[in-house]
Amino acid sequence: MELNDAQINFLASLVLLFLGLYCVVSKRNLIKVIIGIEIMAKGALLSFISSGGGNIQAVVIIVIAIDAIIAAMALSIIVNAWKHTKSLDLTKLTKLRG
Repeated sequence: MELNDAQINFLASLVLLFLGLYCVVSKRNLIKVIIGIEIMAKGALLSFISSGGGNIQAVVIIVIAIDAIIAAMALSIIVNAWKHTKSLDLTKLTKLRG
């Protein structure tokens, strides 16, 4: 059985999605969770690119820009959580107030 390029790209995107999902579910550090979310986003983007289409390049550029904005906002939330709790542990965020 020989795999073509589209199947290889789809398998790579699935590996990235599951790797990111593992990172989100198993880690308690906020930065590692954000990295897992970013890995999942890149896996979804890879599957979108491998599916092809007419104006795929414009959509991919827009998605990358939106993903960068989301990462910057998540990191600002992490900095705020660090200021309040002096820890990046997810279990200590229950004490976070106003």
